[in-house]
Amino acid sequence: MTRGEPDSRRPVSGQSSRAAGPARTVPAAALARLARTRSTAEDRTLLHNALHSRRLVLLKSLLTRLERQPRALDGRARRRFEEHWRLLERAEERHPRSARDTLDYPAVGNWLASALAAPDGPEFTRAVEHLGATATAAALLSGTSFTTELATPEGLLALPGIGLAETGAPVVRLTARSRTARLTTDGHRTGPVLLRTAGRVAGAGSGWHALRRLPGSDILLDDLDPYRAPAQGVGRAALPAAARTLTGPEPWTRRWRAAQALLRATDPERARETAELLRCLVPLATAPGSTVSATFRAAPGAVLTTLPDSPTGLAEVLVHETQHSKLAVLHDLLPLHRASPLAVHKVAWRRDPRPLEGVLQGCYAHLALADFWARAAGRDGLSPGARQTARARSDSYRQQVAEALPILLESSELTPAGREFTTGMAQLLAALERTGRVAMTIGGPSWDGDVR
Repeated sequence: MTRGEPDSRRPVSGQSSRAAGPARTVPAAALARLARTRSTAEDRTLLHNALHSRRLVLLKSLLTRLERQPRALDGRARRRFEEHWRLLERAEERHPRSARDTLDYPAVGNWLASALAAPDGPEFTRAVEHLGATATAAALLSGTSFTTELATPEGLLALPGIGLAETGAPVVRLTARSRTARLTTDGHRTGPVLLRTAGRVAGAGSGWHALRRLPGSDILLDDLDPYRAPAQGVGRAALPAAARTLTGPEPWTRRWRAAQALLRATDPERARETAELLRCLVPLATAPGSTVSATFRAAPGAVLTTLPDSPTGLAEVLVHETQHSKLAVLHDLLPLHRASPLAVHKVAWRRDPRPLEGVLQGCYAHLALADFWARAAGRDGLSPGARQTARARSDSYRQQVAEALPILLESSELTPAGREFTTGMAQLLAALERTGRVAMTIGGPSWDGDVR
């Protein structure tokens, strides 16, 4: 096979196939910090690298499936796939960071998961065609010059982490030169012109919709990508992702600013962790009665949530879901349990019994919230009422964890690393209990956000 063609023996990164898999060791000190819901910059680099390695493995799995099933795609779709694979390699050769950022975007993880799960036939073909949008996004960000043919379902080209272009055609050609990229169909221009400057892509003309950045951060408000949320919806109500027409930026940006101010004032390191580990916030359709939030194992770094009714609610969602992202990546890197999903356990934060994985995820997220509110209660300048509320929240979350943690500590399904990790969680719980916080018998906020 000539250089540049898909080769299952060589990952996109150009490393050996062994290097493409996630490393299987985590330093003991890093595991201990993560168990206590904290992380350093070095720990976050470890998680980023593990996520990227996992993404490469999934991409190679897609390639392997196509090599083993040569008739899974028709001739034109296969030619496009091979062209797009080569384009992704070219983008990585020119600017590895751009390719990596694109591949690691949460919606790309959801796409890969759905493509690998799709049955042979039209559903699989449609899923595989999205490699073109992914490769194009990487190539545009990298500054690569190229021409490629793209399938654009429903006349839309969704570029992960960038935005969406209305093309008005099911198949288009995109030609990118030094500063611009143009769409054509049957030799005629269609859709907006894309502009490339300083490693970013914008659009000019009608039909371009850019993803919006949340103030003071690189985190995106993603209300465009077709893979930003699972097709089956989120939570017991199966909430879909909210359409852009229902997600005006103003309420989200206002809540975001206030939530970030609260995080920075209460726990600057946790605020930094959130900023470095999250890539996007995905608005969900409105749910009556409570905040619904989720993180999906295939897409760490994406927080899917209804609009919380207060900045405090959004701060809690960010802390809560960041823990799910950390634990999803860590468990792929260093398995923490080998639990069957059949055995379930009663927990305080859910009405439905949870498998051991759900108990672990819930304990971890609620332990971080107990720590967050304990720190909030200790801040200077709080009114007596605000201090009492913060202590009550901390105690409520701490009690929920205290009731569920013995399920983990007594389980025979934890790996040695999982037992070490759970012991670290127990140590943080004990430290919170030793602070002498006033126990209050109240219920914590309703959550529907265990990792899936």
